[in-house]
Amino acid sequence: MKKLTLFFALATLILVSPVVAAGIFPGYGKTPWGADVKSVKKTYSKGTLSKMAHQEIYKQLKPSSDVKQRSFAFTNNKLVAVSVTMDPVYVTKNGIEKLLEKQKKLYGEGLIDRSGAPHMLTYRWQDQSTRITFAYAPQKPEMTVLMYEKK
Repeated sequence: MKKLTLFFALATLILVSPVVAAGIFPGYGKTPWGADVKSVKKTYSKGTLSKMAHQEIYKQLKPSSDVKQRSFAFTNNKLVAVSVTMDPVYVTKNGIEKLLEKQKKLYGEGLIDRSGAPHMLTYRWQDQSTRITFAYAPQKPEMTVLMYEKK
């Protein structure tokens, strides 16, 4: 009886595990929160560094065909946020629903938030260290943004 129970528990785990979304990485891509400017510049080259209030901003323009702009925010030389503005041609070509499904596949269903601007839809995923926001305006593909924030 113990072997049968163990078999069913193991089989259930194997069958359910592909359906469960992956956990949220504490950072962006493979770069962890707290990484310094130098290491981010090495990983994500061809950007410009500027200062805005108490933060340093490292910005890449058109780093790939699907991304219009990627901005990294640093406080005290430590990575605290990343904003990725999607290329409107890419968004139009692929469809917003497909992009949203990709995020849901990675992080789960998420929570929809319509409390902000009435023309924007926002989905959020979070854990103890990271908050991910996918925001878009259905009729404005240039306003499709993914934001990653250290909590």
